[in-house]
Amino acid sequence: MGLHSMEHRKQGWRRYRRRIEVRYGPGTPHFTGYSGNLSRSGIMVRAIRVFGPGIVLNMDLDFPGGTIRLRGTVTWAREGSVQLLPTGRIGMGIKLIDPPEEYFKLLESAS
Repeated sequence: MGLHSMEHRKQGWRRYRRRIEVRYGPGTPHFTGYSGNLSRSGIMVRAIRVFGPGIVLNMDLDFPGGTIRLRGTVTWAREGSVQLLPTGRIGMGIKLIDPPEEYFKLLESAS
């Protein structure tokens, strides 16, 4: 088990495996991907168009209970072909910046 996953478990952060449409971009969110998993602190976005670590992205997540706007910093990114998209091997890990309480409510209700 890597240090990253141990840190998540130690602090009680649960990862929710949900496929939610995510529109994202450094300005207007006009690229589309899907969540691989979500937590209170971050999100893994399965996408072909990735941005490098350190880039701040604006994201619109389409939950069944409504759309929410989030901001986050890319922590890792892996590019690849569209065939790899369902595997979760390509995309980005994004650390959320001050997520609103509404996000936590939608996250809990989506599980």
